[in-house]
Amino acid sequence: MIKSSFLIRLLSPLFLATLLLSQQVQAERLLNLYTLSSLVADTSDEQRAVVANVLLRELLVRVSGTERVLEKMPPEDFSKTPELYSESPHFELWTELTSAQHLINQYSYTASSQLLTTSSGEQVNAQQLELTFGEAGVKQLLRRLQAPVWDVNRPKVLFWVALEGRGGRTLITPESNLPLSNVLISQSEKRGVPYLLPNFSLHPVADTLFSDIWGGFSQQIITASEPYQADAIAVGKVRASGKHWRVEWLLLTGMSSVSHTASVATLRDVLQEGVNFTAEQLSSRYASHASQNAGTYKIMVSNLRQVQDYAAINSYLNNLSLTRKVRVVYSADQRVLFEVTLRGGLDQLSVNLTLDNRLKEESFLGLQQSTNYPKQPVTDQQNKPMAEQADAYFRWEAN
Repeated sequence: MIKSSFLIRLLSPLFLATLLLSQQVQAERLLNLYTLSSLVADTSDEQRAVVANVLLRELLVRVSGTERVLEKMPPEDFSKTPELYSESPHFELWTELTSAQHLINQYSYTASSQLLTTSSGEQVNAQQLELTFGEAGVKQLLRRLQAPVWDVNRPKVLFWVALEGRGGRTLITPESNLPLSNVLISQSEKRGVPYLLPNFSLHPVADTLFSDIWGGFSQQIITASEPYQADAIAVGKVRASGKHWRVEWLLLTGMSSVSHTASVATLRDVLQEGVNFTAEQLSSRYASHASQNAGTYKIMVSNLRQVQDYAAINSYLNNLSLTRKVRVVYSADQRVLFEVTLRGGLDQLSVNLTLDNRLKEESFLGLQQSTNYPKQPVTDQQNKPMAEQADAYFRWEAN
């Protein structure tokens, strides 16, 4: 944890300042989450199989949101000597993890101007191989690994990075340092984190912004972030420390803050560390995980005015990675009581629903004011009014 004045000053007004984050939700749907690419020397089936296995590991990290999923991979010598592990209870699963081609829906090749050296030492023009893995198969594989599954609808993160190096002070933006900005972009895409980078045209006084970040002035950072309508803000403070770089990262989500410090060899490592930290933290909050209060809950949804709304909400709930099963318990007066079996807890369901604003949490008091209750208390759960049976309450916002 960061103990410096940077974090102390940033956190002191945090509960007021970060309310701005929760008011403007602009989550992004990652349509190409399951598509990855790599340069290859030839278009043979053997080469494609090798690349598919490598990219599958990257994809599992991207979809789960955590590198810890790699700890569940088969031993390094499994593909060469599988017979040594034939008695292992994980044998079948490990076999699937070392033969990824059955998970591929489609692939394509595109000519590239880059050169690759073959195993024989010959230089050839590379081909860009693009693989699209099947979403259902990958999700099923992650659940068999007892790993999280993070939906394609993800929070958009604004990266503020203040760098104090041997050449002076600067904010890392495409205008000030394109190579380092490209590192942020490529790493964010690799980890499946929707990203935003600062635009100097919105902030004519860059020196002031640098001082705000360096000094940990949270209100100024939040105010400067308003035009971007981000769901989260990642703040990095980087300085040279001997032969290394020391970085203090802080992630603000509007409901909480998490900090992380690191000392690394290169500026590329600094930025990769920040993106990886951000992805891990957001995954722990948004991804579904069977070990996190999984169970069956009742949620009541109001404002269902048309037949199309009933169909839309049912489809919406069923398509969430967090839900295993959805059943209608009761419906009346533009309200439906659903029984949902979740792979995570209600808290996870709530934070995921806030990302696209289709379902908004509704207070129980508001429901009481619009519902006729019996005057005598009811002790039998089955005979309670519909609203009182629910564990959570939401209002449907049709498109």
